[in-house]
Amino acid sequence: MTVRVEIAVQDEAGLEVAARAGAHRIELCVDLDRGGLTPPVDLVERCARRASALVAAQEARPHFDVHVLIRSRAGQDDFLGRPEEFVYSDEEIALMARQASEVVAAGAAGVVFAALTPEGRLDLPAIEQVRDAALEAAQSAMRSVTLTAHRALDAIPSVEHRTEAVTTLLGAGFHRVLSSGGAARALDGAADLARMVEASEALLDVCAGGGVRPADIEDLVRRSAVTDVHLSARRRPGSLVEPDAPDTTTDPAIAAAAVDAAGAL
Repeated sequence: MTVRVEIAVQDEAGLEVAARAGAHRIELCVDLDRGGLTPPVDLVERCARRASALVAAQEARPHFDVHVLIRSRAGQDDFLGRPEEFVYSDEEIALMARQASEVVAAGAAGVVFAALTPEGRLDLPAIEQVRDAALEAAQSAMRSVTLTAHRALDAIPSVEHRTEAVTTLLGAGFHRVLSSGGAARALDGAADLARMVEASEALLDVCAGGGVRPADIEDLVRRSAVTDVHLSARRRPGSLVEPDAPDTTTDPAIAAAAVDAAGAL
């Protein structure tokens, strides 16, 4: 069984840590403390170039690539059961569509986004607007782009509606959803994640993310049947930093431990 590891990073140094640890891809964003925001286009461009260089030098997996978070604002980190955190105005949706187009043009292999209605259901017109902008940019560049729905799904109040969202996103052309199963930690939401995996019919990947630690990965995968895991692998506050450590919050030891745990399955 292949379990893919995605690491959320905020800078080029974090990308290098993830690549050399053997991660399959990164999710690039800024302001991770609040759940992440869309990074600047120039950072996306630098990271896409660096990822290609690492692959060419065989210092990363052959298909290691950069996926970019598209999120115009962040509020409270605790968004579980609070769909209003992902309800966007027409102006915000237009901004995210423009951001999606720009990051794909800058070299992003994938975009990560979602939007909800005040009632806690997928805002499909908003999602389609951002999706279409990303697809048009990819078409102009004569390549494909991977579409991932982020953890807005965990703000949907019920597992039934989250499962329904998986089916809807599959029909909308998405390739992956990122979710904790509606729980603070993906391990605690494993049963709900398993229902989402079943609803995907193996046509869409369910990536487990939210409080994931390397030690959790075996149990999480066994209980949920997900084939992808997501973590930030950030250095713990106050932990010892080696003199030659990369200047980034992405911890090489945690990233490598996650990849090792996934590779052992």
